[in-house]
Amino acid sequence: MDNEQGGPSPLSDILVTDEVIAYMDKRGGDFRISTSCSGPVLMPVRIRPAKSSDIPLRAGDHVIFISKYQIQWISEINMRMVPRLLFEDGDYGY
Repeated sequence: MDNEQGGPSPLSDILVTDEVIAYMDKRGGDFRISTSCSGPVLMPVRIRPAKSSDIPLRAGDHVIFISKYQIQWISEINMRMVPRLLFEDGDYGY
């Protein structure tokens, strides 16, 4: 999914929290933000594969692919976007 000039470039308008980067480091791989009935969700691409229409965002050593339908509504990617069923002890800070 990376473009040929060295991968996705940062989208400076979107903040990725340190907790999300730590979460991705712990699990490895890239992630995707897609649409769910409860709003945007952050899922590993092995569960929710990226689409060719997604917009890539570099976050630490990972890429977050953002659905073109969600990109206009997102200003921050935080742990509220991670479905609780994927949490391990200590993942959710509050």
